[in-house]
Amino acid sequence: MSLDIAPTPPSTPATAVPHRVTDPIRIPVERYYATDFASLEKEKLWKRAWQLACRLEDIPRPGDYIEYEVAGESILLIRQDGGSVRAFNNACRHRATALGEGVGTFYGGQIVCPYHGWRWNLDGDSSYVYARTGFDAACLNPEALRLREVRTGEALGCVFVTLDRDAPPLEEALGDILSVLEPIGFDRMRVRWWRHVLLDANWKMAQEAFMEAYHVMQAHPSLSMGAADEAYNLEATLGGFECFQNGSAHALHPTGAGVPVEGMSVTDYFIQFNNALYVGTDAYATEREMFVQQGLMEADIPDEQFPMAFLGALAEYAKGAGIPLPPPTMATTGYAHIFPNMTVLPAYGNSIVYRVRPSGDDPEKCVFEVWALQIPPEGEEPLGRPELEGPIPQDNWPQIFKEDFSNVTKQQKGLHTQGMDELVLAGGYEAMIVNNHRRIDEFLAAP
Repeated sequence: MSLDIAPTPPSTPATAVPHRVTDPIRIPVERYYATDFASLEKEKLWKRAWQLACRLEDIPRPGDYIEYEVAGESILLIRQDGGSVRAFNNACRHRATALGEGVGTFYGGQIVCPYHGWRWNLDGDSSYVYARTGFDAACLNPEALRLREVRTGEALGCVFVTLDRDAPPLEEALGDILSVLEPIGFDRMRVRWWRHVLLDANWKMAQEAFMEAYHVMQAHPSLSMGAADEAYNLEATLGGFECFQNGSAHALHPTGAGVPVEGMSVTDYFIQFNNALYVGTDAYATEREMFVQQGLMEADIPDEQFPMAFLGALAEYAKGAGIPLPPPTMATTGYAHIFPNMTVLPAYGNSIVYRVRPSGDDPEKCVFEVWALQIPPEGEEPLGRPELEGPIPQDNWPQIFKEDFSNVTKQQKGLHTQGMDELVLAGGYEAMIVNNHRRIDEFLAAP
């Protein structure tokens, strides 16, 4: 279903949400730097919304853990003996020592506090208190000693968490966007690389760069290839957007309007576009696609049929190589936003995934993570756990990422100029951004 993007009246007085959006195409700039707004997000958004915490492959064996941090909270996600995943607030029940940091393994099925040696089973039950006779009996109640559990859910090969005990189940929170993304085969994908950068920008500003294609013509010359502005008009290049009430949204597949560069054949445009994605991202297109494409370049393929011939050849290659690609379908998405802070840009068998979070309490800094995912051949899944690289300086990223990061930080700088009171959005081109702000305000206005 499509969503009317008019702002939803808050359930509490408007004054309870500073810098609230009252006109859906005008966004107050303070939402990107004001400390009062960031503080409200911290308490009412980050501590209530379901959000991507890790990929299942991050914790493959019983006892493996990974730490997820957001809004001053530290959460440990731990693989259980039976294969499930549980999450706990990362604090010893004695004197609050963090039980794990980053990634690691709790050996012997025991979570051990590094300070005084208290221990817990992987399911959070207390298994040992050092010198327990020195404690009052009231301090040793099993329920009081148990680690405080955080709700988890699994989807798209990932584990999501929420700190809100009253939040709806994950499947309900994801809603329609889940059915849109399931045909892509995210559960079959594995990490090729995982990197992050620290940006001098608000988390929303960084995320919004990937919630519209309107910027491609100017920001990414290797992709636009000199196309005129109307050639990158939303209606000409995309099927439009589908925005959902839960804040998620996605871009429908192109409607087949043709090549946006005058005088360029379909074949040449397709090849050059793929080449630019390969060099500029090393993620959306990979060596696999380049190998298949190279094999077609000297074949006698009618111009208009080259894109479908490429997809057919890729499917044949995958079949021979034992790569379990899902059946090709247009009933999915061009790119998608999963509220509040996850973005996916899928290709056939590959995807780029972004996760953006505030960095500390500074509303003008964020942590921006990028996963390059790919469906590997059966039996050839990557060995070991994915490792987060970075922070990688902006200048050391592939070209297309570098162009986006540069514009994001320039946007943040421009927010503070005299007379800059609001951002003006195109309801058509930037509908996903409008919808995201509407949903944020619903969270902030909730009791």
